[in-house]
Amino acid sequence: MATIELRTALNAAGKFYVDDSCIDCMVCKDMAPNNFALDAASETYYVSRQPETEQELDDVTDAMDSCPCAAIGDDGPAPA
Repeated sequence: MATIELRTALNAAGKFYVDDSCIDCMVCKDMAPNNFALDAASETYYVSRQPETEQELDDVTDAMDSCPCAAIGDDGPAPA
């Protein structure tokens, strides 16, 4: 399970985040391409944009549920 204390700095502000346990498997980017991006320097993904539509919310939730190392969390600060 993702840990908010290990949330990486590149994550967009909001509820969803990726922590430093990401293994660059590409599952999140494949499932929610509008919401995840790769940080080439660290070779890990981060939430580039919080979900803005119901479809994006479903995609991000599916990515979180499918992440093999449970690096995606949803206990970040709620959107303003």
